Amino acid sequence: MALAGLVSVRLAAWEADELERGEALARQHCAACHVFPEPGLLDRRTWEQHALRKMAPYMGVARLRTEGRPDGERLEESGVYPPGPVVTREEWQAIGRYYSARAPARAVGLEAPRPPAAPTVQFVARPLTIPGAVPRSTLASLSAQGGEAWLADAGTGAVHRFGADGRLLGAWGLGGAAVHAWRGEGLWAVTLIGSVFPSDVLAGRVVRLRTDGATDAWVEGLGRPVMSLPCDLNGDGRTDLVVNGFGNQLGRLSWHEGLPGGGWRAHEILGRPGAACTETRDVDGDGDVDLLVLMAQAQEQLVLLENDGHGDFSARILLQFHPVFGAVHFESVDMDGDGDLDVVMSNGDNGEYPSPFKAYHGVRVFRNDGGMRLAEAWFHPVHGAFKALARDFDGDGDLDVAAISFFPDYRRAPEESFLLLRNEGAWRFGRETIPGATLGRWLTMDAGDVDGDGDLDVLLGSFCEGPPAVEIPPGLATAWRTNGVNGLLLVNQRRR
Repeated sequence: MALAGLVSVRLAAWEADELERGEALARQHCAACHVFPEPGLLDRRTWEQHALRKMAPYMGVARLRTEGRPDGERLEESGVYPPGPVVTREEWQAIGRYYSARAPARAVGLEAPRPPAAPTVQFVARPLTIPGAVPRSTLASLSAQGGEAWLADAGTGAVHRFGADGRLLGAWGLGGAAVHAWRGEGLWAVTLIGSVFPSDVLAGRVVRLRTDGATDAWVEGLGRPVMSLPCDLNGDGRTDLVVNGFGNQLGRLSWHEGLPGGGWRAHEILGRPGAACTETRDVDGDGDVDLLVLMAQAQEQLVLLENDGHGDFSARILLQFHPVFGAVHFESVDMDGDGDLDVVMSNGDNGEYPSPFKAYHGVRVFRNDGGMRLAEAWFHPVHGAFKALARDFDGDGDLDVAAISFFPDYRRAPEESFLLLRNEGAWRFGRETIPGATLGRWLTMDAGDVDGDGDLDVLLGSFCEGPPAVEIPPGLATAWRTNGVNGLLLVNQRRR
């Protein structure tokens, strides 16, 4: 064999050994914290310019600058970033070479365009306007009791109340961005996130909102809470609070025990960030309140937390996903009519850094076999899917799905900002949309019978200042800020 050929063979063998070594290191270190991320999940450029650079501080081979950050001291003291390198510089380079070599040059699975959604006759859109407010809606909530649509606005720090006809009825000042409202009999618990954009400042709180608009501070000093649920977790007859402290690099799922003389005692359940969505119900049938929690932020999981009746929990992972899955929201509904609650999930968070659209983002249904063993039964791809609600919108006896996207492909498929996926049976769904799908950038959504006519309406809230991780046409971004559409009330036409 010629010298050049021998050198080429030896070089190829060395490169193969290096890639094998890089993969082994990646599986050792990356999979120590979350599901191993296969190279094909991202394209080569995104790995090189964003994902690996983001991971470097967690491996101690780069330093995150915390000087001048409001949460800098908390981050430094937390130990979330190691004080020194976990791998050598050469080992980190081997991991990088592995992902660069094995990742596709372009994102895969996006070649075939989806058919455009047809215009729906199910809903008529009524724009909701908060005078003088650039759309920064962080909460959309429909009340069947009072016939009101609520939009919480981060800029005004208030909940704005609209009638079923779209008229502004008034506002309750809360002094912050409300992101969740739990409505009970004469009592509402409202969660204020503190910082809409990623931060670990302890500025979040839960307030008790009375029917006359007066508020009481319940729990303060929380790390970016996104949800709070009143319930009795320890069976003492007093109200406790489950709090999803989503955080950013830091965070925790906790419950706050209501004390006899008033006040709260905090108990940590999961001491990590990413608690995105929680349901409280008796899953195991033993008479106490269990928790079903969707976790994001690298360790993406659906976790069942079984209560022992005294507020101590044992965790069972029902579903586990890779760290760029982008889980955002779930709800439990009986999609197949067998009496067991299935899981409808949306995964489309694409905002950490600019990256191509992902073929695995969309809306999923996981069927429950009756023992909380979940298996995927249906997937509908939606770029940037952020929330999906399964309801019988057309009154034919099965569940349709309304879905919003915060990161759609605004150039090729802008109608995916809002989709009505109409159930046609046998796990087939038709795609419909509304003419005003791009009048706002939909961050939040709710469904309910706001006009009292017996069918379900939909409320969308627009937040125009989200991360520009996907391409947004300049004219569209300008329109969001200036068109006065803070939300859309989609009035169901079934009864008409």
